[in-house]
Amino acid sequence: MTGGPAALAGQTGDLVIVTAEGSHEIVFLDGTSHQIQARVPSGVAPHNLALRADGKLLLATAPAAGEVVVLDLQGPRIHGRITVGAKPHSAVFLPDGTAYVTYEAVPMIRRVDPTTLSIKAEVSLPEAPHNVAVSPEGQVALLTSQGSSRIWLVNLQRDQVTEKIQTAGSPHDVAFEPKGQVAWITNWESSLVFRLDLGSRRMIAVPTGGKSPHHLAVTPDGTEVWVTNHRSQDVTVIDTAGREEVGRIPAGRGPHHISFSRDGRRAYVANNISGDVTVIDVATRRVVGQIPAGRGLHGVAVW
Repeated sequence: MTGGPAALAGQTGDLVIVTAEGSHEIVFLDGTSHQIQARVPSGVAPHNLALRADGKLLLATAPAAGEVVVLDLQGPRIHGRITVGAKPHSAVFLPDGTAYVTYEAVPMIRRVDPTTLSIKAEVSLPEAPHNVAVSPEGQVALLTSQGSSRIWLVNLQRDQVTEKIQTAGSPHDVAFEPKGQVAWITNWESSLVFRLDLGSRRMIAVPTGGKSPHHLAVTPDGTEVWVTNHRSQDVTVIDTAGREEVGRIPAGRGPHHISFSRDGRRAYVANNISGDVTVIDVATRRVVGQIPAGRGLHGVAVW
C-alpha cells in the first residue's frame, strides 16, 4: 500500500493515534520510542476513530459537539468538521472513501463524505446503533445496538438494513476476520464474546475469562482475536480456529479500544481511566510499554 500519513519529526516506529476525551485532543505517539509526537486540539471530547485505508484521512466522532472531525494526516491538521447532530458515536470508512457514522441517540446511520464534509445518505434503523464494522470485501456492515440483544446487517450498495440477527446477550463491539465470513462480537455484560458465521448465521459463545468484554480486534493474519476486558483490566487472546482462550495480558485501568500495527507485531490498547496506552509484543504476549497520553483515552488507530 502506498501513501500514508506524513512522518512526524523524530518518528521511528508505528504512528499510534488516540483520542483523549478529558483533554479534548487527539494525540499522536511513536510506537517504538514511546514518545508523544503531536497533540491536535479537536474540540469537545473526541471519542472514536476511523482511519482511511491509505492512511491519509482520520475521522474522530465528537458526541457532545454533534460533529465528526476530519483530520488530514499529512499535517497532522484539521481538514474540517461535518455537523451531523444527535451524538455521533462510531465511524467506519467504506470502500469508496465515504464513511458510515452511528448515533447513540437516534435510530439511524448516515453516510458522509469526509473530503467534501457533506452528508450523502441516511439509513433508518429500528433502534439506535452503537458500533459498526464493514466486511473486508466491502459488501455489508454489521451494527450493534447499545442496550439491545440484536445485531443489524446493512447492504452497502443499497444503504439498506437487510437483516436482524438475534444474540443471547448485550452486543457491544464487532470486528471481522480478514476473509470476511466470520465476525466476532463482544458481549458487554458478561465474560463472553460471540463468533458469528455469516454464511450459516450460526453463532457460538466463547468465554474470555475476563470481566465485561468491551472492544476487540482481529490480528492481521486472522489467527487470533484480542479482547479488552474493561472490569478485569486485561486483554484476552482467543485462537480463532480453536475458538478458545490461549492467553491473558494485563492492561492499564479501564481498557477500551485496541488496534494492531499493520505488520501485526504490536498491539496498542487505549486505557480510559489510567490515561495511558499499553504496548504489547504480539509474538511473546508481553507488555513492552505503557505510554502516558492524556485524560480519558478511548479510541485508537495505528499506521
